[in-house]
Amino acid sequence: MRYLAFFKSHLELIIFGVMMTTLSSFGQTFLLSLYVPFLMDEFSISNSEISSFYGIATIVSATILPKLGKYIDVIPLKKYTAYTTVIFLCSLFYMSVNTVWWGLPIAFFGLRLAGQGLYTHISITSMSRYFTLNRGKAISLASLGHPLGQAVFPALILILITQIGWRESLWVNAGITAVIIFGFLAFVLKDKHLVTEESNEKEETTTPSSNVTLRQRDILKTRAFWILAPNMFFLSFTITGLFFFQFSIVEFKGWDPALIAGGLTVYALASSGSILLAGPLIDQHSAKTFFPYYLYPFLFALLLILFSSRGWVIFPYMILLGISGGFGSATVAALQVEFFGQKQIGAVRSVFTSLMVLSSAAGPAAFGLILDLGLSYVGVFIFSILLAVFVIIQSMRVIPSYRLAKWKYHILKKKG
Repeated sequence: MRYLAFFKSHLELIIFGVMMTTLSSFGQTFLLSLYVPFLMDEFSISNSEISSFYGIATIVSATILPKLGKYIDVIPLKKYTAYTTVIFLCSLFYMSVNTVWWGLPIAFFGLRLAGQGLYTHISITSMSRYFTLNRGKAISLASLGHPLGQAVFPALILILITQIGWRESLWVNAGITAVIIFGFLAFVLKDKHLVTEESNEKEETTTPSSNVTLRQRDILKTRAFWILAPNMFFLSFTITGLFFFQFSIVEFKGWDPALIAGGLTVYALASSGSILLAGPLIDQHSAKTFFPYYLYPFLFALLLILFSSRGWVIFPYMILLGISGGFGSATVAALQVEFFGQKQIGAVRSVFTSLMVLSSAAGPAAFGLILDLGLSYVGVFIFSILLAVFVIIQSMRVIPSYRLAKWKYHILKKKG
């Protein structure tokens, strides 16, 4: 089934998935970072202080997310979404009226938990649960909300802050979220749309049995988790770290800062294109087929920025990052279902989403430590390259042993 026909036949549920990932932007780093200069001025705090508040809030939200995320398996989707939205709206409101510095980590905690964490969790989990034959396309379409938010919201938020103030802009953010979410849940998304897609294929999973309740601590003990976890950690860890220091990297390379806007645009386009490409390929060949290879463009991007100082390099660099980021998000999400099945995908995804949120806090901190040690951005790039090589090698574990043996046989035969 092609994208257009698939989209038309599942219009309401796909729009719901895109809507949730797009609105998660209000809790994402790229948007919250726009408020940092105003918060520092308002509360008279330093860069290190606000980054510490943000990091602590992100880590705490990552530890709590699995506890809340698993309830999507037992609470009806519409109610779960409504409850999460209430947390999100309260966090936006609290941040807009907060007048004390110690209130910032509280506001950050709610925004990171509900926005970056649970909104994305709701979107991808619902796509994973209700689709089987077209799961790849569903996840890919829903994932488009991330680059869509990156392309649309920053300019709009900056205009709002300039025109009405940063506190008032948070009210607008809350109003947009409330109207869209509650309006969609009340008038558009019906129970008849929340039906699992029929499939003639028997789903293979690595869990002992679909009838066994899979506890989250049991997930951490599985081979599947330790195949997936390094990839999820690496991608969020590295991309967040590189983007957090993007202005400093441009300055270090001697490039024009104006190139950043164009670079982010091509990143969003490459990410969107690779997401759309990944969907049909995953449906046709399975996510396992592509899992060991999607980080190769990322590795090439790191090598490119390490060895070249030409300004135009920022564009292929961003394109390659976008290709790996987009293809990887769809591949890893689909592979979670292939490994663990659909029945308890909420509990499974909440563990991995928590890992993603945690790694997004660790990336800037780790890169900052490397810089503080005096290793410069050359050290950051080399560290990232070595980490990428390690993750790519360990990803090969997903390839069945009989296939590896077959490859080894053919290689030895050619040498002989």
